[in-house]
Amino acid sequence: MQNDRSIALPFYRSTYPWLIVICGMFFYCYNYFLRVSPSVMHHELTQSFHITATQFGTLAVFYYWAYTPMQVPAGMIYDKFGVRFVLSAACLIAVIGLSVFISADNFALAGAGRFMIGLGCAFAYIGTLKLASIWLPPNRFATVAGLTTAIGMTSGALAQKYLTKVVETIGYREALHSAVFAGIVLSVIIILLVRNRPKNTARLSDNDMQTPMDLKQLMHALRMIFTNPQMWLIGIIGCLLYLPSSVFLDLWGIPYLKSVYGLSAEQAAAIQNYTFCGWIISGPVIGWYSDKIKRRRMPLTVTGFFAAFLLCVVFYVPGINVSQLYLIFFAIGFCCGAHPLCFALGKETNPIQISGTSVAVTNMLIMMGGVIFQPIVGLLLDLHTTSPLGVNGLPVYAAPDYTFALSVIPLGVALGIFLSIFLKETFCESQAKEADKQIFEPELETVK
Repeated sequence: MQNDRSIALPFYRSTYPWLIVICGMFFYCYNYFLRVSPSVMHHELTQSFHITATQFGTLAVFYYWAYTPMQVPAGMIYDKFGVRFVLSAACLIAVIGLSVFISADNFALAGAGRFMIGLGCAFAYIGTLKLASIWLPPNRFATVAGLTTAIGMTSGALAQKYLTKVVETIGYREALHSAVFAGIVLSVIIILLVRNRPKNTARLSDNDMQTPMDLKQLMHALRMIFTNPQMWLIGIIGCLLYLPSSVFLDLWGIPYLKSVYGLSAEQAAAIQNYTFCGWIISGPVIGWYSDKIKRRRMPLTVTGFFAAFLLCVVFYVPGINVSQLYLIFFAIGFCCGAHPLCFALGKETNPIQISGTSVAVTNMLIMMGGVIFQPIVGLLLDLHTTSPLGVNGLPVYAAPDYTFALSVIPLGVALGIFLSIFLKETFCESQAKEADKQIFEPELETVK
């Protein structure tokens, strides 16, 4: 009996916390699969619902309309009901949304399904970071943020590879049925394995994201965050540096590669997978390197500069062959892997007790890129095209149309790099420790 307990205790202290965090990562993978799926189904969706590029961008952005504003209340909901129940319920909501999307026979119903998917998936990334903050030491936070993004990118790569073939064979509705089943299984796994907090919470009592807040404290925290100029700067920079993912990888990349470079859907998905692979490798590596050198701004700025340069090569340099595209897109993904450092910056720029809310606000601001630019690219395509109408009276978009519309990506990344000059380095520590009592001291005095 003693030997059994001696074996179980190290497992509980070392392996089991990571197992719980991995459950959150799997939900983020599922979220990423659902997020990027419309890019593979561009032709099928436009034909099925008879929609233009602007409407296609709007259909995809229904996801973000629910996902983005839910980032801040998600933290409070986790505090109120616990990560275990909320994470499992959120997964089921995403599954229901996917079922609605599959069965939709009109644009409005498909949009409602995408909205429900975004509503459920809004809890994925924050939930994973919440679990990491409760179950793992604080110095693993940036590593987990990078690793979670990397695993999500893996899911995105597999999604595009799998769906590209299956959608062309059996159609998008049949292709997504297996994802419904996978979501149900995942929600059951979460409810069985995830626990809200360790039995010995004293060991992690300095871990800030597990501190619950009531509505009054949340309002106070939000006021502090939104009146902090550095938070706006971090959010805008994160939004702009994430455009290669939120606009290109998530939605418009495959149509662009098919039109501009004359690739098949399978070739275009394969090239995008190389971008995912670069992101997958660099995310945890750069997160670890940043923790090691105790710097956030320098890795973010340097990698962003190279990403902007490579994007300009893709969009504006003619004569690039397919082999070169594989290499360039891998390098773009690798350079963009520093993006999760924005979460660490958001966490460290504000007082310790509100860093959970800070991370949620950072994620909300970053995801605004999808809300704003996915439909804008569609609108620019419709405004720029001069080609005659094609099948079913829908516009046909030529290579110059895609290049014009997607120029917002390298321009946005370049602007993000310029703004990063004004970021203040945090040195991997909270830079507002003196302000901690401003949130909790009034409530403590009331109790007295």
